[in-house]
Amino acid sequence: MKYTYCEKLIWYAMNKTIIEFLGNKHPNWNIKLLKINAKKRYKQIITDLPDIGSVAKNSLRICLSGAALWLAFYESCEEKIKDEEFGEMVKITMQSPLIVKAFSSKKPFTEKAQIKKEKNVIRDNNASTSEFNWQTEFIKGRDENEYTIIYKRCGICALAKKLNHQELVKYMCVLDTMSVDMLGGVLHRTKTLAEGKDCGDFYICKKGSKWDK
Repeated sequence: MKYTYCEKLIWYAMNKTIIEFLGNKHPNWNIKLLKINAKKRYKQIITDLPDIGSVAKNSLRICLSGAALWLAFYESCEEKIKDEEFGEMVKITMQSPLIVKAFSSKKPFTEKAQIKKEKNVIRDNNASTSEFNWQTEFIKGRDENEYTIIYKRCGICALAKKLNHQELVKYMCVLDTMSVDMLGGVLHRTKTLAEGKDCGDFYICKKGSKWDK
């Protein structure tokens, strides 16, 4: 993939929070050098990937680029951090003001939003046949306050496998629950591709709706 405005925006939105987190955890590290090395590694990871389409053609490019940034910082640390600390880093990044603002501004629980979501899933699926692109099925809800998404392939899983960091995928899965929460919803799932299952089944309903049980 090319290093585009999408990746630049992800870097801008996330790097400061990550740097502050790692700097507080490891005050003896050369944080300035870590930032330089992480950005260099981030660009390298991105440009080594096959194209899965621009953001205009594939909204999930944002997820792949975000995962690439987390893994770039993980690989650039002066010493290997624990998996649990990586998980903390992911969680605190999702709480970054720009990330929260981006998700909180969306209103997914309307009939219009579901129609748009269904069209976008078809568009995203057709953006690329690469293993680094998601393959997704969208199922409309019984009303506008619920819907289901079935993930049959995950770009983050493929990226982690490519970089030999499969053990970290489960920590990045938190972006699903946290992003749905910021959208005003609740996520229920019984299995994920990160666990080696055949798919990830995401049932999403609006908080406080009759489906929120």
